Amino acid sequence: MQKRRLIAFTITKPVRNFVGLTLLFVIIWTLSGCDREDFTDSPNAMVEFSVDTLMFDTVFTERGTITRYFKVYNRNDRAIRVKNARMENSDSFFRFNFDGFSQDDAGEVIIWPNDSTYVFVEATIDPDESISASPFVINDRMLFEVNGNTQDVRIKAFGQNANYIPANEATGGVALLSCGGGTVVWDDPKPYVIFGVLVIDDCNLVWPAGTRVHVHGGIASDGQIVYNDGLIFTGPNGRILSEGTADNPVVVGGDRLEPGFAEIAGQWSGIRLGETSGPHRFEHTIIRNPIIGIRSDSATTLDLNAVTILNTTGPGLVGIHNNITATNCLIGNNGGHSVQLSYGGDHNFYHTTLGNYGNQLEALRIDNFFCYDPPHCDNIGLNPLSVNFYNSIIGGNGRDEIRIIDVTNREPGFMNFSFDHCLVRVFDLVREQSYPEFFEENCINCINYELFNPLFTDLQNNDYRLDSLSAAIGQGKPLPEVSLDIKGNPRDPDAPDVGCYEWIGN
Repeated sequence: MQKRRLIAFTITKPVRNFVGLTLLFVIIWTLSGCDREDFTDSPNAMVEFSVDTLMFDTVFTERGTITRYFKVYNRNDRAIRVKNARMENSDSFFRFNFDGFSQDDAGEVIIWPNDSTYVFVEATIDPDESISASPFVINDRMLFEVNGNTQDVRIKAFGQNANYIPANEATGGVALLSCGGGTVVWDDPKPYVIFGVLVIDDCNLVWPAGTRVHVHGGIASDGQIVYNDGLIFTGPNGRILSEGTADNPVVVGGDRLEPGFAEIAGQWSGIRLGETSGPHRFEHTIIRNPIIGIRSDSATTLDLNAVTILNTTGPGLVGIHNNITATNCLIGNNGGHSVQLSYGGDHNFYHTTLGNYGNQLEALRIDNFFCYDPPHCDNIGLNPLSVNFYNSIIGGNGRDEIRIIDVTNREPGFMNFSFDHCLVRVFDLVREQSYPEFFEENCINCINYELFNPLFTDLQNNDYRLDSLSAAIGQGKPLPEVSLDIKGNPRDPDAPDVGCYEWIGN
């Protein structure tokens, strides 16, 4: 920018008054012209921040206040105006001071060329407040208006007294739990809140009865892809043992528990049991609101007893070339298949309820292949599949709630499945080109129930207990090894009900 200079000179007395007045106007014009040229209003001229997320990593055990700061940089060669700095939420937990101005007075802040200034942010947290008033993770954004652009810094704080893992990072981080083949027990009565990705490697992680695990899912990036990073993952030598009881289950879900979020699907990624890990066991465990409930990869063994998986945006349970045994389990309100068993494996389900209502996919999908080059699938792998369902409900509002894909065209030994005393919904599956002998050879003593017949108590509220007129009542065969239902209620020893719940009369 070309700078104007003020030149000193002497004025003779006869013309001093006139010239002085003229000079005053020149000075005013010069100063106003300099003001216009010294500030940039280009939309391409913006500020930079020392952080993209300001993290308050202190865990409060009582009401307290803490202050953190970040810097705002002007990398431009001309001054810049930052207008209307504010918190996004009007009832924010945070207050700020921007370049010495309180948030009520920070209507316009000037940052000179190649200069910077500070923003101090204060948070006041009361961990004794209810979750609805002070959630596990408090999120906000500080907004800055710069030359027609809105820029922001994310602000996060811990709102409850809990075990945060990792303790000092926001979303996008990876926490490694490794104990040399030993065992770690999460027996603190306070809940556990997981940020980012928890990797369990060379360690047995035990969740005793009553453990509450909340996963803070969020959008993250590794510089190449954007993903939801709220994930529990086991490495090859990792193992999860969830030891809930009927009266005191283990609960694993998102960290948004306030009204309006308790039933929202897809808040975190889910539980992924990596290849060769385990064996894993989940008893009386409730898994809520992930993208995928549990994915159990190749060569894993998974035992599920009285496990509930609800509100997923993808599949509820995925098994890939592994072994799964599920007893008294409920998997429902899924955006994908309730259960998807791929690339072979050996699977047995007893008194299990699949309730896949509200989407176009089947409740159960089974196949014996893996596609290495989707979507073309010119290169596939094959493995034999064995799937057996006993006294179970495979339900939904589609015409077919079972899909069977056998890429070997029924080559012996590669696709073995049976349903014994089950309630199912099939239509196209029993056509001539598919499995016309399904009810004679594969689904013994099954009921192909009508969609509008009473079955469950209240699907709208995820209540999969049996209706008093349900076709599932008394239709099972005795299984002495399954004498209780998902809630610990005794089953009829002679004619148990089908599904995870035993009907309890009024």
